[in-house]
Amino acid sequence: MNEHEQHCKSCGQLFQGKFCPNCGEKVLHEHDKSVWHFFEEAIHFLTHFEGTFFATLRAIFFHPGKLSKDYCAGIRRKYFKPLPFFMLLVFLYLLFPLFKGLNMQFMFYLKKGNEASRLVSERTSVNVDSLLDFANTKASGVVFEYDHDRNYYHARLRDSLLNSNPALSSLSDDFNRKSEKTSKLLLLILIPLSAIPLWLMQGKKRKYLFDHMVLATELNAYLIITGFFIFPLLLLALIWLFPGFRILQSETFIGFVVYFVFFIFCFRSFRNFYQNGYLWALLKAMAFCLLHIVIMFVIYKAILFYTTFYLI
Repeated sequence: MNEHEQHCKSCGQLFQGKFCPNCGEKVLHEHDKSVWHFFEEAIHFLTHFEGTFFATLRAIFFHPGKLSKDYCAGIRRKYFKPLPFFMLLVFLYLLFPLFKGLNMQFMFYLKKGNEASRLVSERTSVNVDSLLDFANTKASGVVFEYDHDRNYYHARLRDSLLNSNPALSSLSDDFNRKSEKTSKLLLLILIPLSAIPLWLMQGKKRKYLFDHMVLATELNAYLIITGFFIFPLLLLALIWLFPGFRILQSETFIGFVVYFVFFIFCFRSFRNFYQNGYLWALLKAMAFCLLHIVIMFVIYKAILFYTTFYLI
């Protein structure tokens, strides 16, 4: 061993230079142990984080599909990695739940004759279907000017009846507490569930499922940003300025607006990432959005319910 060679402190590899070629460990010098360097590392992290984070946001909003296209082509240094970026959004949504989104309350899942009602009845020894029948009968006898008011009254009546039972009320509280975090962590399953139809629709042009996973991550990241952050903020501001717009808080309206914007984003992404023609990209975007609605509001919610129910 000559005077310039040294053993890596982490893996024991013999090497020359500042970094171990085997594991990447850096050789420490006197400067690295100074207090100033300690803060330099923090500054470097913040500036690097800011640069890659906003570069990723710019690519997503102004050039849909470019982030995924560049990442799959090996152009990665200027971007936040797609999966960590998605996980960061999920973490922010966990901290700042501006909109309940897919985190539906326990009572939402209970419908007459469905599997959720059967499981709850078995666990609590309460005939859930009978309570739901009573709520439906009582609500049908009240006249409302708007469907929104009727639905709100029916939901409140149903919740009141179900919560009046101690066993159901206790189960509901436990479910809602567990679901609050579980619903956000389970958002990760949207990526493989979205990648599969992308892979099937594209055929042989992109044979690696990895490529479709990357694009699925970008698409779902955009949906979280717009559907769970931007749109809720705009809607809350609109309602604060004009209280009469509270009627827009219906799940149907919110879902329509969010998915219309998402459809446009998918169309532009397919044009850029897959190099599809206008008509094919349009048809694919329509088909994918319809499939994504099924993924979000049927498959994801079913997985969320069963996961949460068996965790409590």
